[in-house]
This record gives sequence, C-alpha cells and structure tokens, in this order.
Amino acid sequence: MKTIGEIPCITAAGTPYQIGYAHGSGAKERIAVSLATYREMFWDYSGISWEQTQKIAESFVPCIENYNPDYLAEMQGIADGAGVQFWEILALNVRSELVLQGGSLVSDGCTSVAVTPERTAGGVTLIGQNWDWKMSIRQALILLRIHQENGKPDICMMTEAGIIGKIGCNSAGLGVCLNALSVDAAPSGVPLHIALRGILDSQNLNDAVRAAVREKLGCCANFLIAHRDGEALDVEVANDDFDVLYPRDGILVHTNHFTSLRLPRAPYHDTLKRSMPNSFHRLGRLDKLVRAVEGPIGVQDLKTAFADHAGAPFAICRHEGDEMGGLSMSTVFAIVMDLTNLTLHICPKHPCNTPFETVLLKDGGQ
Repeated sequence: MKTIGEIPCITAAGTPYQIGYAHGSGAKERIAVSLATYREMFWDYSGISWEQTQKIAESFVPCIENYNPDYLAEMQGIADGAGVQFWEILALNVRSELVLQGGSLVSDGCTSVAVTPERTAGGVTLIGQNWDWKMSIRQALILLRIHQENGKPDICMMTEAGIIGKIGCNSAGLGVCLNALSVDAAPSGVPLHIALRGILDSQNLNDAVRAAVREKLGCCANFLIAHRDGEALDVEVANDDFDVLYPRDGILVHTNHFTSLRLPRAPYHDTLKRSMPNSFHRLGRLDKLVRAVEGPIGVQDLKTAFADHAGAPFAICRHEGDEMGGLSMSTVFAIVMDLTNLTLHICPKHPCNTPFETVLLKDGGQ
C-alpha cells in the first residue's frame, strides 16, 4: 500500500456500498483510532456517552437519506468492511454536530486560501489549507481515492478514516477546503461532512454551492470552493442562512470567523471569534503573505505561507501547546491543490519541517 509519510493511500471503486466496503476494509485500524478519539471527545467536550451517541447519530438518518441515500449505503459498506456497527460510522460522519451538542466551543481551527489564474504561475487555479485539530487524529488520516459509477466524478481527498466527505478535489477540476464556524444555536440539519461529500460530487461551482446550501446545515461552516475554470468562492453557512464571498484581486482567504457582513443574523452570535481570536490574526497574516508575493503565485509560495510561525503558538502553522478549551490544537496536515492539473501536494505533518509529497488524481499516480 502506498503511503504519504505514515498516511495510507486507499482506493475504492464501484457502487456506493462497494466503495464503502473497500474504504472500511482498507482502513480498519485507522477507523478504530477515529472511533476511540471521538468517543473520548464526545464525552470530554459535550458530555455525551457512547450510548447517547448512538441515539443522537441515528436521529440524522432521515435528513441524510433525503439528501442522498447513496451516502448511507456507503457508510454501511464502511461499517461492514471495518467490522463495526453502522451507527458508529454514522457517528463519525456527524462528529461535528455531536461535538457541538453540549454547547462546546471546541472546533477545527483551519487556515485556507484560493488563488485564481490572474495571479498564479501558469494561469492555474490553486486552493489549499492547513488543517488544525487534535494531534492524535493524525493516526486516523487516510488519502482516499474514489472511482464512482453513474457519471459522478472521481474524488481524491484527505479524510479521517470512516468519514465520507472531507478536504480534496475531483476529476471535474473542483476542489474544496473547510473552515469551522459556530453560532450559539443547537445543531440540526444535514451533517457538515455529508455536505462536503455533496460538494465533492459536484461538476461545477453552481452545483457545489447548491450542495452546500440546498438543505439546512447541521452546524455552521465555511466552504472554500474553487474550479479549474478559474473561479473561486467562499460559502459561509450559518445553519439556515448563508452568504457567498468572492476573491479580491484573485486571492481569497478564510479562517474561523464569519467575514460576511450579513452573518450571523440576530439573535445569533459568532461564538468562535471570542473563543478563537487567533482566527483574525491568521486571516490577516495569510492574506498579507500571499499578496506580498512578487510576480505570479505558485504552489511553493502557498507551501511557504502555510509554514509561517508569526504569532506563535497561535500561528498559521500550529504546534502542540495552543490550548483551546483544554484541547491541544496542532496543524495535523497541509494541502495545496492545483485544480488545473489535478495535482495534490500534501504535507502529512507540520509544513514547517516536513516535505510535501505530490499526488496525481488521474490514473492514481503518485
């Protein structure tokens, strides 16, 4: 099995169930890490027992079935392949909503950017991010390639084992990055990671925006989406409302607070801007670093920006010791995607001290 650092590369193909089974059987040990990590987190940060987890997770089945029943079949395949119960895989796919059930302000802290052809070397479309989260989850990461039937695009994404939608791109030249957002409202609606998969199943930006917002989202999020045709946008979602933001001079940056002037709407408030004030620094810093590049912006420029330590320990590149609500946050991986050439550059650890490795979406090349 190919790896990126210690991260296994898994290929799954066929029907939704067959895709899930290959995912589950190929990532059995890493799924066990995902389950152990979130079982602990649900209790520590939301006060939810494993028995309560089952009941809450199963309450999301109707909205997932309404959104796309294929995703439930894929989760069943993962469960069978990994030898675990269906509801446990379901719980992983609603993990953002479960973490927020107890009013926890703990959330992924991420820094993302897209650069469109008017500013890039070679006129390509670039998108990427640092993904910051609990360090132990690194042992649950996989690079998952999915070859789908029925005309859906192939997908290549970095994900936590057992989760069907995350950060990556597809064969239509569409890519997505994720920034957690939060308001003081109870989670209810289509789970965040289900919407991410819907975006990755999209052929174009119009379909991707529809996938992000056609149903009320289970929790708040920012989806940074770009396409090889040279466009990029942010979709900021505040549960049942959203706004769309566009690049300025070919550059679009996002972190973990709302930047739309419309969101969130009263009576709700942006909770992460207080619990995670470093979001403002990271936003301004990354925007400054990328705009300061003289000449066309390339993949290496984004890699360098993601390795920045200004403002440490609350920097773009985070190391353990950045405490938030008792959770030690760290950059788990970094990714830069060239959507024009369908190439992913992935750093399996901190981008300041670990080389990126290059993966080709087409033909499963590496």
